[in-house]
Amino acid sequence: MIGYLVSAAAHYTPWQSLCLTQVLVTQRLLAKRGIPGQFYLGVRRGCELTDDPTGLSAHAWLQCGDVIVNGAAGCERFTVVSTFRWGDDFGG
Repeated sequence: MIGYLVSAAAHYTPWQSLCLTQVLVTQRLLAKRGIPGQFYLGVRRGCELTDDPTGLSAHAWLQCGDVIVNGAAGCERFTVVSTFRWGDDFGG
C-alpha cells in the first residue's frame, strides 16, 4: 500500500519524482514503521529513453521479502550494481 501511495503521489509533485526518489521515500516510510527491506540500483545498456551518449540507463526498485513494493516495472531488464538493506530480518 505504501509503495502504491508513493507512486501515486509522485505524479503530483512540482519536481520530477522518478524511481530513485520514490524508492528513497518508500524506504523511509517503511523503516519508520519498522518494516525491513532492501532496495536495488541497476543499469542497462541500449535504452531508447536515455540521452546519455553511453546508452546507459539506471533504475531503482525496493523489495520487502519476495514483494517488490516500488519500481517493479521493468526491473528485470536491469543488472543490479548495488543493494542497500535496512531492518533486522530481511528474510532472504
